[in-house]
Amino acid sequence: MQETQIFDGDCLDAGCGTGALGRAVAQISGVHVMFFDQSPHMLQLAQSYVYEERIAQRSRFLQGDIHHIPLASCSMDLVISRGSSPFWENQKQAYSEIVRVLRKGGRAFVGGGFGNAELRERIVNTMLERNPDWNKSFKERSVRMREALPDILKQTNPSWFEIINDESGFWAHICK
Repeated sequence: MQETQIFDGDCLDAGCGTGALGRAVAQISGVHVMFFDQSPHMLQLAQSYVYEERIAQRSRFLQGDIHHIPLASCSMDLVISRGSSPFWENQKQAYSEIVRVLRKGGRAFVGGGFGNAELRERIVNTMLERNPDWNKSFKERSVRMREALPDILKQTNPSWFEIINDESGFWAHICK
């Protein structure tokens, strides 16, 4: 919220999973959140949490593919995503769709970050316990994505963008 300065309007939580990021944004702002994921199971989990947290009146749910977001162009004030971008098959197509659904002046905050250094450490340790080679393949994919991202974002024609790389992770902040 600090980075985008969007506190009301329509928000798309792209690749929402359980909706943790979208739910947090809804709780500290006046935005209406569209929880969007390709997995019906994840959307069901997000919906159950939304009802528990009493933010259902400002929540909607949509199943689909990030490469073809089934929303009208210029329909969102804010697009957020945390953790799903490393898994997108076609980064250029996914980011193009994100920019397409943003209204003029809208912002996107998209990243593969873990939130903070402590959480990143816990997740990395858990994943390494499950698969000792996990970090190598994840890092290789992440490095390739990071190197390509500035050129990909330029091709989507935003008004501007910035790449943020800090303890919370790697983020693309985009303005249409």
